[in-house]
Amino acid sequence: MIALNSHKTKINHVAIIMDGNGRWAKKNKLSKKKGHEQGVRNCIKICENLKKLDFKINELSFYVFSTENWNRPALEVSNLFKIIESFYSSFKNSANNNNISVRHYGSKHRLSNKIKKIIDDVVLSTKHNNGTYVNLLFNYGSRQEIEDAIKKIQIEKKKKFNFRNYLYIPESNDPDLIIRTGGEMRLSNFMLWQSAYAELYFSKILWPDFKITSLNKVLHHYSMRKRKLGK
Repeated sequence: MIALNSHKTKINHVAIIMDGNGRWAKKNKLSKKKGHEQGVRNCIKICENLKKLDFKINELSFYVFSTENWNRPALEVSNLFKIIESFYSSFKNSANNNNISVRHYGSKHRLSNKIKKIIDDVVLSTKHNNGTYVNLLFNYGSRQEIEDAIKKIQIEKKKKFNFRNYLYIPESNDPDLIIRTGGEMRLSNFMLWQSAYAELYFSKILWPDFKITSLNKVLHHYSMRKRKLGK
């Protein structure tokens, strides 16, 4: 039985590397495009079902599109962007219906004006929701984020500064838990600065098959760990 919201254990920030869309498509004898579409649907579905968890997550991050993804074949990148355009538009209604505040977490370099407008529309229209923050890491690379932060610091020429204030979303807390689906065991340029003391969980489940029940099991596993945080 799922506990009432007021009695749920709170987890500050969970970040997910959604991996396995292509392999899921191959496994089901579908095109890679269909795999990415299913992955997007799954992301939305999980956000719509957060209330079913035994835990309350204050902040949830999804690795949507990395700066390295630009190196994929042009057709695949084009298909990904079409899916992402649809994803942001449909996610806006879902987010508002579920009191979710969406934040774009990444660089806008190389993005078309159309994509930028779609992103800004979703962010602004959900800004005043006071439920879970959902960070969509789109056109994101941790090394790029760090380089961009250093450039901002150099421009301001401050002798004293808080490095966090120059990251893409400075108000975002460090992730307590990073989950990667699909069986690979690496961070792939994901939140390298923020993950200093994050707990890591690697699941063999391909992302489209990773459901809200899967997330709940991982969170229960996480809750049993004793975090030392360097102490």
